[in-house]
Amino acid sequence: MKNKSTNIISIISINTLRQVLLSVFNMVIPFMVVQHLSKEIWGEFVSLLLYSLLVTQIINWGNKEYLLRKFSETPSTIKVDFSSILLTRFPLVLLFSLVGFFFFGIESGCYLTIWILGRFLIHSYEVLVVYEKKFNVSSIIELCCFLIFVILFYSLSSAINLEKLLIVYSFYQLNKGICYLLFFKDTFSLNTSFNFTYYKNSIWFLLLSIFGFLASKIDVYIIEQFDNKTATSDYQIINGLLVFIMSISTFIYTPFTKNIYRNSYFTIEKTKKVLAVIGLIIVPISLLFVYGILHYFLNLKLTIWFYFVAFLYVFPSYVYGIEIISLFKQHKEKRVVLFLFIGTICNWMLSFMLLKVHFGIIENLIGGAIAQLVIMFLFKSKKII
Repeated sequence: MKNKSTNIISIISINTLRQVLLSVFNMVIPFMVVQHLSKEIWGEFVSLLLYSLLVTQIINWGNKEYLLRKFSETPSTIKVDFSSILLTRFPLVLLFSLVGFFFFGIESGCYLTIWILGRFLIHSYEVLVVYEKKFNVSSIIELCCFLIFVILFYSLSSAINLEKLLIVYSFYQLNKGICYLLFFKDTFSLNTSFNFTYYKNSIWFLLLSIFGFLASKIDVYIIEQFDNKTATSDYQIINGLLVFIMSISTFIYTPFTKNIYRNSYFTIEKTKKVLAVIGLIIVPISLLFVYGILHYFLNLKLTIWFYFVAFLYVFPSYVYGIEIISLFKQHKEKRVVLFLFIGTICNWMLSFMLLKVHFGIIENLIGGAIAQLVIMFLFKSKKII
C-alpha cells in the first residue's frame, strides 16, 4: 500500500513538473518580448496567438479526451485508433492554414501554417504522453526546444521585430512537434485509413474543447477587439497566469484519468472533495506569486479587490474539474458542453458590457469570474444534474 501511494505521488509530481515547465515557458515568452521589445509588439503578436489557439481547439477535434476514453475501453487497438484519427484530422490543418493566408497575408500565413502544423503534432501526441505516462521524455523535449527558442530569440536581439518573432516562434512549435513525432514513431501504423465517422462520434468532445477554451479565454478576445495593444498585452499575460493556476488542478488528476474512468462513485466523490480543499490552499498562495510578478515585472499595481476577483475566477476549476471526467465516464458529454457553453456566453456578455461601461482589467476579469461561478454551480447543482 505504501509503495502504491509513493508511486502515485511520484507520477503526480513528475507530471506536475512537466506541466509547470510548459506553463512557465508559455508565460516567460511574453515577458521576454515585453522586457526586450515592448508591450505594443506583444499586443500585436497576441492577435496571431489568439487565432492559433482557437484553430488548435478545432484541429484537435476532441482528440485527447476521445482517445483517452477509447484507449481505456479498448487498449488492444491503440495503434490503429491513434493512426486513423491522426490521419483523419490532418485535412483540418490544411484548411485553417488557408484561412490564415486570408486573414494575415501570404508571408505571415506561411509561418502560421508551420505554427499550426507544430501544434497539431504536439497535441496529437499528448494523449500518448498521458496514457503511457511518458512525462520525463516530454519534459526533456519541451526544455530542449525552449532553450533553442531562447538562443534564437536573443541571437536576433538587435534586429528582432514582430515578423522575426513570428518566424522564431513558429519554428519553435514545429521543432517540438517533430520531436514528439520521432519519439512515438513506432505508434503510427502505415496500414491505416481515414475514419470520417470520427468527426461525428467526437463532435461533443470538440464542442467541449472549444467552449472550455472560450470560457476562460473569451475575455482576452474581447479586450483585443478594443485595439489597445498595451491593455491587450497586460491582460493576456494576466489571463495566462490565472489560467495556469486553474490548470494546476488538472496537473494533479490528469495522469489518473484512465483510473477515474474505472473507479467507483464513492472514490470519485472523495477525490472531488480532496481537490477542492487543495484548491483552497494552492490558489491564495499562487495569487501571492502573481502579485509579485505583476508588481515587479509589469509594473502593475492592482488593488486587493482585483485579487479577490481573481480568486473567484480561479477556484471554481478545482471544484468542477473532476465533475467533467465523471460525466465523460457516463457518456454525458452533451451536458458538459451545455454547461461550458452557458459559461462562455455569460463571460462574453458580462465582459463586453463591463468594458463598454469602463475600460479596465478588473472589469474584464469580473465577467470571467462570474462565468466560472456559474459553471461551478451548474456542475454541482443536484437539480440540474
